[in-house]
Amino acid sequence: MDISSRAVTSITHADLLHINRKTDEVEPSLAKSWQVSHGGQTYTLHLRQGVRFSDGSPFTADDVLFSFQVYLDPELNAPQRDLLIIDGSPMRVVKMDAYTVRCDLPKPYAAATRLFDGLAMLPRHLLEPLVRTKALKDAWTIGTSPSQLAGLGPFRLKTYRPGQTLIFERNPYYWKQDSAGRSLPYLDEVDFAVLPNQDAESIRFAAGQLDFLAGLSADSYASLEKLSSAQSIQMIDGGPGLAFDLLLFNLNTDVAAQPQAAARAQKWFAQEAFRQAISLAINREQLVRLVFENHAVPLVSPVTPASRSWADPKLQPEKQDLPRSRAVLTAGGFRWQDGSLFDSEGNRVQFTIIASASNRQQGEIATLLQHNFSALGIDSRIVSLEFRSYLQRITQSHDFDVAVMALSAGDSDPNGNMGLWLTDGALHLWNLGEKQPASAWESEIDSLMRRQLYVTDRKERQSLYYRVQEIYAQKLPFLSLAAPNMLGAVRGGLLGVTPSALDPGMLDNIASFYWKK
Repeated sequence: MDISSRAVTSITHADLLHINRKTDEVEPSLAKSWQVSHGGQTYTLHLRQGVRFSDGSPFTADDVLFSFQVYLDPELNAPQRDLLIIDGSPMRVVKMDAYTVRCDLPKPYAAATRLFDGLAMLPRHLLEPLVRTKALKDAWTIGTSPSQLAGLGPFRLKTYRPGQTLIFERNPYYWKQDSAGRSLPYLDEVDFAVLPNQDAESIRFAAGQLDFLAGLSADSYASLEKLSSAQSIQMIDGGPGLAFDLLLFNLNTDVAAQPQAAARAQKWFAQEAFRQAISLAINREQLVRLVFENHAVPLVSPVTPASRSWADPKLQPEKQDLPRSRAVLTAGGFRWQDGSLFDSEGNRVQFTIIASASNRQQGEIATLLQHNFSALGIDSRIVSLEFRSYLQRITQSHDFDVAVMALSAGDSDPNGNMGLWLTDGALHLWNLGEKQPASAWESEIDSLMRRQLYVTDRKERQSLYYRVQEIYAQKLPFLSLAAPNMLGAVRGGLLGVTPSALDPGMLDNIASFYWKK
């Protein structure tokens, strides 16, 4: 197996409430039950009694209180802090007794129970002294002894060999049981390999040195699929996840002293009709077939099918329609001469597509788009950039025309996409320098997304989010292309692996992994 920091957290820690990755509903976890009162502003959580950390220390309300203090501390600036700031004010957590906590929200908040998923409860007895000495940021480094670590997850760290492997052993104090009353996890030990890239993972897996892979690309999946019958490999295709590939137009308004060619390109991109024509020229079905080998779905918006009831059913992915695309361009003042497209001022339409050199699929997508655009008489050039340079151009200097890139929502719920939709959001990539909405439609999206934050009626929230997607489908500030499927591979008789669109993906069910006898 290969591992990331988020996966390590998921197998060694636990949360108060947990989103069931199959049903997308919130279920009890460390909190066995909860009540909602005061119009949706107060959540009272009742903790399980008898739960112990992996070092044997008891888990109580004091650990919950301490965990929220850490996450909300502005000096520590934990990444979870933004989730717990609602309408500009922090969530307030109060200890009622040893096994009861009350969480007071500044105002009613839609999907508030989902906030408790993924918030690891921390061991106060180990970390509180480090908070007092302001040394918490330096805690739990790669040099920390496993004996100084403790969590509430199914496994605990046994051995770490830098650059080679992390070995986790069964947590003897783990609190979960299966439906038959047997203690989890089933596996006694899990060994995670530290590998540089997916090619190395696939080679090790094909050689029989790994038993499980997740997050496979379509080409790695296809390579391993050829070996599946001979080597007793089970291939896993969990359908579309929350990630999606897109074509980003440079609509940034804070780019100073641009070259003349780039300024002309931005002028074209700023035209709604031009963006619509580009979208109509793209053959998404071909992209899914050739780049993802049919392990993906074409997209009409950033809301993938993994978001279940939140994707607007009225919107369907556009099929390539070159005659319609040409008609839209003609109405916008564009014309053709000797097969090449020119704007109303006589400038030939040409631009550069940037892609990350380290992402093979991005290069393949860019090549297909280049072919699609050539059918309109557009001269596009592909530039592959080292990842840091690629990211710097998109997020900082804004020195690009269009970019092929991938994003992933943090949650299937609409709130997981706030950073993308809001004008001042961290992922508002088509105009990152924007402080105030530059158009009426952006202002409407801001209003709709902020309203749905606090609407507790699911159907009303759904209606608001559908409207956001409909505005997007008309204005197309960027073009959603495809949502790749969640792909993995399991060797031999390892059973219990379940695909999941939410982190930690296929590892969410690791406590129930087992070997077939």
